Amino acid sequence: MAVKESEEKRRLKVDLAQIIRKIEAITKRIVQTKALGEYISVFRGAGFEFEGYKPYSPDIDASKIDWKASVKAKQMLVKVYREIRELEIYFVLDVSSSMIFGSQDKLKNEIAAEFVLALTYTILSAGDGVGLITFSDNVKYYTRAGKGVRQFYKMARVILDPNMYGGSYNLAEAEDFALNFIRKRHSVVVIVSDFYGAKGALWQKKLKLMGGKFDAVCIMVRDPRDTAMPGDVGEVMIEDPYTGERMLIHSALIKQRYEAMAKKQDRELMNIFKDANVDAMTLETNKPLYETMVKFFEMRRRKRF
Repeated sequence: MAVKESEEKRRLKVDLAQIIRKIEAITKRIVQTKALGEYISVFRGAGFEFEGYKPYSPDIDASKIDWKASVKAKQMLVKVYREIRELEIYFVLDVSSSMIFGSQDKLKNEIAAEFVLALTYTILSAGDGVGLITFSDNVKYYTRAGKGVRQFYKMARVILDPNMYGGSYNLAEAEDFALNFIRKRHSVVVIVSDFYGAKGALWQKKLKLMGGKFDAVCIMVRDPRDTAMPGDVGEVMIEDPYTGERMLIHSALIKQRYEAMAKKQDRELMNIFKDANVDAMTLETNKPLYETMVKFFEMRRRKRF
């Protein structure tokens, strides 16, 4: 139930230099608050490999003692493992028509762009790889996970291109593409969408497959007008962002029903995410980027620990 603004496209109000400054400030605040720890701790690695032995000490769980090696060395030893990072994080970004809407300073697609680019910059700074898949009625763009500053600007050019946005919605096709395109089983997949076009059971089935194969996260983008309607603006025209169908309504008469339906829809989505074993959170257009980043990392830490 998204209300669509004018069809006229505009340049996305996203300043890359400002985003990078914000990310650097956010990183410092995150470290200072000690609320999140390091980025490296909130994503699972690709596994562990044996690195060697170290002497046992009382603060180590006794079940970790390697008795065979200890007998040979004539001292208590425990195995030491090194986490194999080599993480690849893929963003599956909704660029359909319903994302070109907003009642705040920034549209939903602009907030989503800021969030994706902020996380991309953070991930690349940690030495991991980032890839991108964009979709509307079909997959519109894709690139395999890469590293370094060139990958950041490559993704930024795509995400900030206003011509990338528009069209209907087919999440199931994007999920199917991701399941076959992403090679590493331990990859992280972050779906950023308002999920308003997600209908039927197929996309839910595909999401369960993604939750089983990858470390999946769903970011539900919301503008205040998606969930609440002012009751004092009189008659307003609402439009289906996918079909173009319009309806003239009186805000005061439909406000209560509109908000009840919106809450019900969001509850159902959260239940679907939970059933698919994927993390989920809301990305709101009226919340600062720092607050959203903190919320994201805290959610990830709760899952890991």
